[in-house]
Amino acid sequence: MSSDEKQSATQSGAAAETPTKSANKPQPETVAESENFVASGATPALRFSTLGLITQVIGLALIVLLGGGAYYWAGTVYHKDLAGTNERLEVLDNARSSLIAEIDTASGGMAALAEEIATLRSNLDTTVAVHGDLQRSLSALYERETHTSVDWILAEAEYLVLAATQRVALERDVETAIAALRAADLRLHAAQHPDLIPIRDQIITDVTALEAVSRPDIEGLAIYLASAIELVDELPTKPIAEAVAPFANVRSGDYEAVDWRQLAYWRQLADDFWSDLIHLVEIKDADLSDSVLFDPQLRYFLRQNLKLELASARLAVLRRDSANLAASSALVGRLLDAYYDINQPSVANIIQRLAAAEAIELNPAMPNITGSLDVIRTYRASRAAKTEPAR
Repeated sequence: MSSDEKQSATQSGAAAETPTKSANKPQPETVAESENFVASGATPALRFSTLGLITQVIGLALIVLLGGGAYYWAGTVYHKDLAGTNERLEVLDNARSSLIAEIDTASGGMAALAEEIATLRSNLDTTVAVHGDLQRSLSALYERETHTSVDWILAEAEYLVLAATQRVALERDVETAIAALRAADLRLHAAQHPDLIPIRDQIITDVTALEAVSRPDIEGLAIYLASAIELVDELPTKPIAEAVAPFANVRSGDYEAVDWRQLAYWRQLADDFWSDLIHLVEIKDADLSDSVLFDPQLRYFLRQNLKLELASARLAVLRRDSANLAASSALVGRLLDAYYDINQPSVANIIQRLAAAEAIELNPAMPNITGSLDVIRTYRASRAAKTEPAR
C-alpha cells in the first residue's frame, strides 16, 4: 500500500470516528454553495481527502497507460522482433548444417587425397627401383656388347686429352688444346654410353677454362711486324732530313780535255789526286747527339737499326716474350718519333700498333686441364679391375 492510500485510510478512520461532528454541521446543497463552503472555512480534513482522491485517480491513470503501452509493445514490436530473430536463427541453423555437410565432404576428400598421395609415393618408389634396375641392366648390356668399342673410344679420348695437356704445358697452344678436347668429347658422345657422362662433363669444364684465357693473336702480330720491316725503306722522314743537300761531286769541276803536250799536266794531275784523297777520309765526332743524325749518309744505318728493332720485336712475339716486345716497341716508337714524319698514315699506323703491342700479355696464366686425363685413367682402371675376375 502506498503512502497516499495510507493517508486516505487514516483520514477515513478519522472521519468515521467523528460522525457526530460532521452530522451536526450543515451540508452544502449546490456547487456554488460547496465552493462558498470551502472558501468560508471548510475543515482541513475534508481538503486533504479530496487531494488524496485526485492523486489516486492520477496514479491509476498512469498505471493504465503504462500497462497499455507494455501490452502494445509486447503485442506488436516484441512479437515482430521475436519473429525476425527466429527467422535469423533458422537461417544460421541452415548455414551451420550446410557447413557441417561441406566439412564432412572435405574430410572425405582429404582422406581420399591422402590415399592417392600414398599410392603415388608407392608408385614413385617402385618407379625409382625399376629405373635403377634398368640402368644397371643397360650398363651391363653395354659392358657385354660394346666392351671392346668402349675401350677403343676411351683410348682415343685419352690420347687426345693427353695431346691437349702437352700443348698447353709445353707450347701454351690454347687453340690446339681446345680442338683436341672437343674431338675427345665428340668421340665419347658417339659411344652413347651412360658411364661416360662424368668424363664428358670434366672435359667440357676444362674446355670452358681454356676458353676463358686471354689469347693474343701471335701469328697476326708477327705477320704485321714482318710487313712493317719491308716498309721501312719507304717510310717518309722528317722534312729537315730531306732539306739536307746531297753529297757534292768528288771534284768541284768537271774533267776537261788535257793536252799532254802542256808542261802543266803533272801539276794538274797532282791536284786532282790530292782532291780525291781528302774526300775519301772524313773525321766525325762519335758522341754527337741523335738530333744531328739527319745526315743523308746515316739514313741507311737508321733504316737498318729500325729493321733490327722490328725484327727483335717479331722474335719476341714468336717467343712469347712480353718484356722484350715492350722494350723493342718502345725503342721503335722513339726512332719513328725522332726521325720520321709522324703525320703520315704509314708512320702513325706503326706507332699505334706498337703502342698497343706493349700492353699485350703474350704469356698468360694457363689453367690446369689434367682433370679430364685423371678421370679417363681412373675409369679405365676401374673397368680393367671389373673385367679381370671374369677372365
